[in-house]
Amino acid sequence: MTDFVETLDRMIAERKKMTSPLYQLIMSGKATQRLLQNFVIHRWPIKNFWTRNILGIASRIDDYELRISLVENIYEEETGRLTDSRRHLLSFVDFGNSVGVTMDDIQAAPLLPETQAVIDHNVGVCNNTAVHFTAGVASVLLLMEGQPPIVNPQKRSMLDVMRDVYQLPPEGYDYFVHHASSTEGDDHVSELEDEHATVARELLRRYANTPELQDQCVRMLGRALDLRHAHFDAMLRNFYDPAEAPFRYQDVAA
Repeated sequence: MTDFVETLDRMIAERKKMTSPLYQLIMSGKATQRLLQNFVIHRWPIKNFWTRNILGIASRIDDYELRISLVENIYEEETGRLTDSRRHLLSFVDFGNSVGVTMDDIQAAPLLPETQAVIDHNVGVCNNTAVHFTAGVASVLLLMEGQPPIVNPQKRSMLDVMRDVYQLPPEGYDYFVHHASSTEGDDHVSELEDEHATVARELLRRYANTPELQDQCVRMLGRALDLRHAHFDAMLRNFYDPAEAPFRYQDVAA
């Protein structure tokens, strides 16, 4: 059983976010304003389904302690009260505001087909009762929360890059304090995600207890990784032009 969970972790590590040209570009400090704006616009719809998808998993877990761990995850994401912050999705919108995107812009933008494909997968594996919930744990919960650190070759975290290179104000980089603050010496993307990933692994060890369920988890994670990277590639392909200047907050705020 441990080898099965290690297989999932290895799959995630092999295709971690920093293997994506999109994240490599952002972490190099060369992302343009248009790319960062569309990063927010096209990541937000997926994040907007997060708590509802985790509720779909939690509703099918018998074990109280494991279920309440997911409920606490949802509560923190929706309110921020466990970390004395605010709703996490709103802090992502604040990041958008700092690069020139409003909530109206986000809601009015048409979905890329690649974005819709990620949403459809996540909703299906987390909420469809014909699919065992461990498929959602593996390909949504663990994939999101079990990410290795997002660190560039200079060993700077995504928080570091947003704060120091793109020069975002505190409200602009606050989202990354909770979701992308770890550095090379860590084995998780943030402390908060590490706690959630531990719960995901325990759920998989407890409930993905047949070869068939384990095989389904591996297949669904593989599909989710393909869809996620296609989504990343679509943003880079559609919204980046190297002729445009790299974004710096002070240039647009002046």
